[in-house]
Amino acid sequence: MEIHFKDHRFTPQKVAAPAGVPLVLRVVNDSAERIEFESFKLNREKVVEAGQTLVLHLPALKPGAFDFYDDFHSDVPEGQILAK
Repeated sequence: MEIHFKDHRFTPQKVAAPAGVPLVLRVVNDSAERIEFESFKLNREKVVEAGQTLVLHLPALKPGAFDFYDDFHSDVPEGQILAK
């Protein structure tokens, strides 16, 4: 699964993922500034430099919604992983 950050937003903003299966999430920072990918529900907080890609290995998720956001920029809309 891959999420891009550009123009102060995550794209796609909402993504579906299978529940009960470990995931590899790639966060690609296509912007010219650093971001901090953060999610309390996923227990992740990682800085992604401009032009870099973060690869997160996530355990199998239970069904539900897992919000994430850019902690460095409060004006960025939150994203969400929906595990089904």
